[in-house]
Order: sequence, then structure tokens, then C-alpha cells
Amino acid sequence: MTAQETQETVDYVDADDRPVTRGPRGGAAALGLHYRVAATVCVAADGRLLVYRRPVRAAVYPGHHDILVGGCPRAGESYESAAARELREELGLSAAPRPVLREPRPSPVGPCWLAVHVAEVTAPRETDPREVADHFFAHPRDLLDHPPTPFVPEGRRILTRLLDEGLLPAPGS
Repeated sequence: MTAQETQETVDYVDADDRPVTRGPRGGAAALGLHYRVAATVCVAADGRLLVYRRPVRAAVYPGHHDILVGGCPRAGESYESAAARELREELGLSAAPRPVLREPRPSPVGPCWLAVHVAEVTAPRETDPREVADHFFAHPRDLLDHPPTPFVPEGRRILTRLLDEGLLPAPGS
């Protein structure tokens, strides 16, 4: 576990996303429990999505591109509050993320409950270099047809689902 993981307390939840106990980030799997993740897909007014590249020193998926901006809600924090906080911390954006999906998922560090949100945004004002190496906007279909490489597999899966289920806002809406 990293120093940040041992300093942050998060909720550990059961297979139905019910809180069971609390502990440091990264510790849920050792107890046979899930942790929570709040992620946001950022959409510009013209329908393009924010794509960012993770730093090469990132613990998970270093140097990979992704559309899911987020992290773990802190103990007692709602998914929506965590999604908004992560946008402020990582991209310097104030937005009102709208929940669109919530489902249990495997992850590189153990099972989690992933809550996906969508937020309409402008260009990031100030990114956190510990979380975002660089970023750009791209049309969703272009990301599926010609994704930048490497790309986080979960981000690609979520993008496909959002498009298939019509969960992204229409340009100019």
C-alpha cells in the first residue's frame, strides 16, 4: 500500500454494496470485501469526451489513457460527492456529476463497486500531475474505432456501454 492509501479511510462493503466496516484504501480484498469507486466521464458541449493519460509512475495502469476520472469515496462520503471532489482535485473542475451506472466489478486491487457519472465540463483549468500526465478531447466513436494506446480496459468497456445504452448527453443539450 502507498502512504496515501494508508492515510485515507474508506468504506468496505459487501457484495450488495452495503457498508460492513472501514479501513485504509487497498485493504478491502484482504477481508473478502469490496471497496467503492466513483468515476466520471467528462463531456464537452460538443459531445467530445475528456481523455487523460495516467502518469508513468501510477500504481495502476501506468501511462494508460482513460475516460474515467475518479477514485475511492472516503468513509461516509457518497458516490456523487466523491465524484465531484475527484473532478476538483484531479482537473480543477467544478461540476455536478450525474450518476448513470453502478455495478460490481473486478479490479487490479480486488473487487469493487463502480459508480459511473457523467458531467458536462469545459477544459480543465489545472490538472494534478500525480494523477493526470496530459489530456485532450475526442469524439466517443473515434475513441472506440481508434483508441489511443495503451487504454484502460474498463474505460473502453464503460464507453461502449454508455453509447449502447444512450447514456451520454447529446451534443449541445
